[in-house]
Amino acid sequence: MDILIKSFNRAYYLDRCLYSIDKHVKNFDGKIYILDDGTPQIFLDKIISKYPHVIIKKSEFYEEKQLLIQKGLKPKEYLIPINLWVNAAKEASDYFILIEDDTWFIDDINIEDVQKELRENKVVLSKLYWIGNPKINVNKKAELKRNLVIIEPKLFSRIPAVYYFVFYKFNRFKIRRILHLLKINTLDRQLSYYTIYAVAGAIFKRDYFNRLWDNHTNVVDEGLQKYHAVKILFKEKKKNKYAHYKKEILKTGFISSATNQNKEHYKGDVDMFVFNKILNEAWLEDSFNTIQSLPFDIKDEDVFSVLENDSLKRIQSKKWLSWSTAFKKQYLEKGCVID
Repeated sequence: MDILIKSFNRAYYLDRCLYSIDKHVKNFDGKIYILDDGTPQIFLDKIISKYPHVIIKKSEFYEEKQLLIQKGLKPKEYLIPINLWVNAAKEASDYFILIEDDTWFIDDINIEDVQKELRENKVVLSKLYWIGNPKINVNKKAELKRNLVIIEPKLFSRIPAVYYFVFYKFNRFKIRRILHLLKINTLDRQLSYYTIYAVAGAIFKRDYFNRLWDNHTNVVDEGLQKYHAVKILFKEKKKNKYAHYKKEILKTGFISSATNQNKEHYKGDVDMFVFNKILNEAWLEDSFNTIQSLPFDIKDEDVFSVLENDSLKRIQSKKWLSWSTAFKKQYLEKGCVID
């Protein structure tokens, strides 16, 4: 079973992600692919020196992005490397794990045993974490096998046209607002569709993942991916099964984001491209140990130390803390648990 890691300009997080794989993923005979979209080569070189067994695949936007980032500039527009993800998935093992650079394993997983269970139960998607949020892992019934909990998804509707009308594209005559007022299109119902879809942090059946990205037009549209998931569930409900691991064995980080997308939602004037450059540089110089805080996220005081020791004083610690607090808040408001 291969492991695919989406990566962009956060080598300091990628380091701990890879460290956790080596520590916790047992009976692993697959390949680890880093799907990178612009991390400057100098940082990737250190990653390779520490983890020579990994394979790095670069996006079509890599050269342009990494040149800008090296100069301390951000891309004029953030083009999403969907072709890199989809093509890597097409070439991956029949089942593969998809994670991101800011996630890490917190407990052991026996890949050989899990893969056997996936095949026996015809599972197309099995989540490895859900940030403590039961709203994105909803079931009518659940059956614990050995390592996996096989579930029957509990959704507002399994009919693709209903999902499309209520939750996705249709919005004539302000119907979306009316559905909100009638408490038909609610946040909890929207979140429940993540039971059959995941951005990352899951084991995918290769064919299932590829079908989720049909007609993607090189744009990340989670609504479209969930629409495809509903169509697959509707057509193949007796064929495919869904699952999650018996407990969460992944965590995700909250000290940064890869880009400045949705910046208006966060307090504090913090440029994530500058922030990640500062942390990457400190990590490269071995003055920022990101492993020592495992299995928890990187500590605030460690980030403070890096920012305060930055000779250029590019970002104030208080501004970053304000940004981080607001970043976490959006997840807390949706029912996630952050520790």
